[in-house]
Amino acid sequence: MTTIRALPTVAQLLPIPFRRLLRAEWQKTISTRAIRWLLAATAVITIGALAVPLLFPHDITQSRASYLTWAALGLSRLLPVVLMLTMTAEWSQRTAMTTFTQEPRRSRVLDAKILTGQAVSLAGAGFAFLAAQAAVLAANAAGRGITTGWDWPKLAGFIAFILLTGTIGIAFGALLHNTAVAIVSYFALGGVFNLLMIPALQAAGRWVNTGQTYGWVLEGQWAGHGAQIAVSSLLWIALPLTLGLIRTMRRDVR
Repeated sequence: MTTIRALPTVAQLLPIPFRRLLRAEWQKTISTRAIRWLLAATAVITIGALAVPLLFPHDITQSRASYLTWAALGLSRLLPVVLMLTMTAEWSQRTAMTTFTQEPRRSRVLDAKILTGQAVSLAGAGFAFLAAQAAVLAANAAGRGITTGWDWPKLAGFIAFILLTGTIGIAFGALLHNTAVAIVSYFALGGVFNLLMIPALQAAGRWVNTGQTYGWVLEGQWAGHGAQIAVSSLLWIALPLTLGLIRTMRRDVR
C-alpha cells in the first residue's frame, strides 16, 4: 500500500514573522505569576523610594532630577531580576524543545527576548517617570516650590541608567540559564564589587563597579567618565551577553 504524504504548505515553509516572535515573548513575559508578582513588588519599591524625598525634604534635594533619581534607584532593585526570568524561562520551565522546534534559528528567538526585555525596561522607565512627577506634584502641593524646568542630561541619564541596569539582568540570564543561579550571582557579584567603594580600592571601582559608573550615568555626568562607563558595560553586559548567546546557540536541548 502506497502512503501519500502531504507536502508542506507555503505558510509552513515561510519563516515565522519576527513580530510574531516578539508578541510571543512579550506574552510569556507578562503571563507568568512570578513575573507579575515581581513587577508589582518593583512598583511598590519605586513608590516607596519616592517617599524618601517627600518625607525628608531637609535632607534630600528638592528638584525634579532628585525625584527621578530616587524613582530610578527604586525601579532598579528588582528590574534586572524580572529580565533574568524572561531569559531563563525556556530552560527553567523546560520549554526550550518546544520553542526551538517551532523556531530552529535560536538567534531570532534571542533577539526577540532581548528586545522584549528592553521594552519592559522602557515601560518601567515610563512608570517611574510618572510616579516621580506625581511625587513632585505632591511636594509642590506641600509648598516645596520645586521648579518645573527639565534637566535634559539627567533625564537622558535616567533612561540610559534603567536600560543599562535592565540589560545586566538580560545578560546574566542569557549566560547562566538558571533563574536561581543568575539571581544569586547578580547580587553576590554586586556585593563583592561594592567593596571597591572602599577608599583604598576606589581607583579600580571607578572602572568596574556599576554602582559608581552607572551613578554617573544617572546623574548625567557623561563628561570625563565615558571610558569608565564603557569598560564597566563591557564587563557586566557585553561579555556575559556574548558568552550567553554562544552558549544558547550550542547547548543541547532535551
